[in-house]
Amino acid sequence: MVAAVRREVADLVDVAARDGELDWDAYARTWWRMVRQLVLGTSARDDEALTDDLHVLRATANWAFLHPARRARRDRFLEAVRRRIAFAEPGSLAASMPFAHVTGRTEPEQQVPQWLFAFDAAAWASYRALALLASHPDALARAREEIAGRDLSVTQDLPYLRAVVLESLRLWPTTPALLRETTAPTRWEGRRVPEDTLVLTYAPYFHRDDERLEEADRFAPELWTGPRTEADWPLVPFSAGPAECPGRNLVLHVTSTVLALLVDASGEDGPRLVGRHPLDPDAALPGTLDPFSLRFALGPAGD
Repeated sequence: MVAAVRREVADLVDVAARDGELDWDAYARTWWRMVRQLVLGTSARDDEALTDDLHVLRATANWAFLHPARRARRDRFLEAVRRRIAFAEPGSLAASMPFAHVTGRTEPEQQVPQWLFAFDAAAWASYRALALLASHPDALARAREEIAGRDLSVTQDLPYLRAVVLESLRLWPTTPALLRETTAPTRWEGRRVPEDTLVLTYAPYFHRDDERLEEADRFAPELWTGPRTEADWPLVPFSAGPAECPGRNLVLHVTSTVLALLVDASGEDGPRLVGRHPLDPDAALPGTLDPFSLRFALGPAGD
């Protein structure tokens, strides 16, 4: 995985050097080339049609019953996924499918879109994490200290950069609404709630509750550099409990590796945010952050 990430980030750095800056479009193209390799193998690197279909299906699903189902596109997408699984390359996530427990209800091709969904959200989180590093000099210096002297061509444990990604997700959750259903009658603030009641946890409220979290609106990766207990105020960037995202560590491994490589390639002066942006280390961070407008300079100042 690290080899694929390194190749793609190196290409991205070259593109940024050619264009004079790194923008979302270049980052997203590189991200999806990398993700298709991680999930399906190197032969899928340039299969943009597959992920384009996925993006259309997701956009349609956001409208639920208000938009006609795209059955033909869905069937085409799932058939393409089935073909990729049948010839999955060693080292890809899809290559694990032959070893999965199989039942009459097992549909491997329905799992692969879930992996791709998770990596889609990780693109936003990692790009925002890069913006947090670029706008907070002390954090960027600590990130440089973490990678100094490390061989980034092999897997590395990068706890601080993982914490930066987690903090990006705390500040701007990619899954703001967590849904659960009660399995037994419950007392809630003095009132009885029957079983089978739908409960919605709105993560941005908990993550930014300034009455219970001193760091609510500032960049505080130190929240994640030690173990968290039930006594701590609940933060759920990957959900929690039995339905916690099973890809948590995979996503954190990939995103922290991407950040390490970009910081390393940027030298002492970068990465730096260019143009107008709302991130000020001395002010409360905004409640939302549009990743599509963020641009970075990666090379030395003045280049």
